[in-house]
Amino acid sequence: MGDVSGKRPTITHVIFDMDGLLLDTEKFYTEVRETILARFNKTFDWSLKAKMMGMKAIEAARVFVEETGISDSLSAEDFLVERESMLQSLFPTSELMPGASRLIEHLHAKGVPICLATEATGGILS
Repeated sequence: MGDVSGKRPTITHVIFDMDGLLLDTEKFYTEVRETILARFNKTFDWSLKAKMMGMKAIEAARVFVEETGISDSLSAEDFLVERESMLQSLFPTSELMPGASRLIEHLHAKGVPICLATEATGGILS
């Protein structure tokens, strides 16, 4: 149950997940999957995307290549290598999510420390 006094709790610090929260990168993952599947005359559907959400990268890659029927042509590991290469070229074009800049500026003005957390590797952080 919430604070019955009506007083809001003080925000002492904020940890952001950059990928998909601060930066609009989710569309890149979909675009890359669609591009890879197009080579095999396959399409990427939203039910598969939903199935892969929340999984570790290698687990999602295994589901991806198996469910799309391309595992004989592309291993999960090779898919990840190719995906990363394609993502690295797209990430520099990512834009802030709506309201992200305003929120960060507000927190900074109020002296609230912020931290960035991500599972992303290398390029997105550059």
